Amino acid sequence: MGSGVEKIPTGIPGFDEVLRGGLRKGWTYLIKGTPGSGKTIFGVQFLMEGVRRGEKCVYISFDETAEEIALQAEGFGWNLDGIQVVDRVRDMDISEGNIIFYDFDNTAEIISFVDSITKIKELKKVDRVFVDGIGALRDLAKDPTISRRILLSITCFLNSIKATTLMSCDMTAEVGRDIVSYVTSGEFVLERIERKDGIVRRILHVLKYRGGDAYLGRHYFEITPKGIVVYPIIPVIGEIKTKSRRLLSTGNRELDMLLGGGIYEGSSVVIAGKSGVGKTSICLQILKGCDLRGETGILYTFDETEDQILHRLKVLFNHEPKNILIKEITTDVSLGEFYNMVMNDVRTIRPKVVVIDPVNYLSHVALTSEELIRTLKLIRSQLSSLGIVFICVDEVVEAMNVFRLTGLGISPYADYLISGRFVELEGELVKTIAVIKNRFGDHERSLRILDIEEGIGLKISEPLKEYTGIMKGVMMKR
Repeated sequence: MGSGVEKIPTGIPGFDEVLRGGLRKGWTYLIKGTPGSGKTIFGVQFLMEGVRRGEKCVYISFDETAEEIALQAEGFGWNLDGIQVVDRVRDMDISEGNIIFYDFDNTAEIISFVDSITKIKELKKVDRVFVDGIGALRDLAKDPTISRRILLSITCFLNSIKATTLMSCDMTAEVGRDIVSYVTSGEFVLERIERKDGIVRRILHVLKYRGGDAYLGRHYFEITPKGIVVYPIIPVIGEIKTKSRRLLSTGNRELDMLLGGGIYEGSSVVIAGKSGVGKTSICLQILKGCDLRGETGILYTFDETEDQILHRLKVLFNHEPKNILIKEITTDVSLGEFYNMVMNDVRTIRPKVVVIDPVNYLSHVALTSEELIRTLKLIRSQLSSLGIVFICVDEVVEAMNVFRLTGLGISPYADYLISGRFVELEGELVKTIAVIKNRFGDHERSLRILDIEEGIGLKISEPLKEYTGIMKGVMMKR
């Protein structure tokens, strides 16, 4: 994109970041979707931003009456006094169904019809225009060639007067194949997609954006009491060249030994194992060590409440945190909302450790497993650039007698992989811990018994060098 191209903000939180600044000034864009998908809200919000900036804004409606538009805006606390509304629904009797087709017999009739739109007095010196229900014009002519000519003429006129325009259209054809799709500079589609758990998520699909400098593809959004908010999963932190990374202690001597000395700043850690094997307790040990250094840690928890976590820290670790932020997350959240929550916390709180416990819950939140992996890799890369330790708890759900290192297949992206496992020792079920991977150097390759003692926290035994059969789950002395 040339540096001289001016962009204007849409007023829709998150969407300008997707477009890398906003809409190109003086160009025309299309917003499509099924009825009730949020097209009108999108357009009004775009105009309200213009009013806030002192611009002249015009709403041309072929879909709803002026009263219906005002009533919908009122639900979001918006006053349309600063927007000039042109109600073509009544002017053309669209609401009564009297107009189905125009029989354009000659060029003069087409020109006359186009003039009836382009010579609306309100368009003089306009800055922003929202044309709601442009599909009505597509349906006025029997010949698709004439429809295209009409739409192209109107679009060219709006571009010629340097009006930044949004046009809305119902989803009636294959995405990107509608007549109006070809005459606009960008196409945004509002979709509703059902997740695996039955929850429906709203998706904004940036299908086309001439210039190529937007994040094309699907982005999450919600219709909130204040309007549309977009939650894109895109980079928000530029690459930062960090100095040499410190080796951070976990606060537990034996755990540090297993890891090869500790955990490097900016690294990613996966702690994997079946339920009850001590994964969360290991996280709490690392967070406690961070807290004792006077640095901030954040724990995003799906399994336990904040009170439960604080109780465990107090009873098991004899620790009352000062710099640990605990956030309870439910699976009602979209993956886009969660990603933006993490990134906002990272920018404002500047933590040293970030933990997701367990990361498996995000597989219910994500639309696909591929999307989840991409999101976790993006979080990892951005936290790494800031020197933040990123920890994912990975719940392995296979049966007790089935050994598997991780459950989600995220271990290839981890710098450290800590594995916890139940094994049988002389008729007793015990927890063991081992470090399987350290990308930065050597680490201890033996297994140790993990215990958690009230008031002390983690108690990790000496290496189990005199035993065999550990990987089978039944230990025997050599």
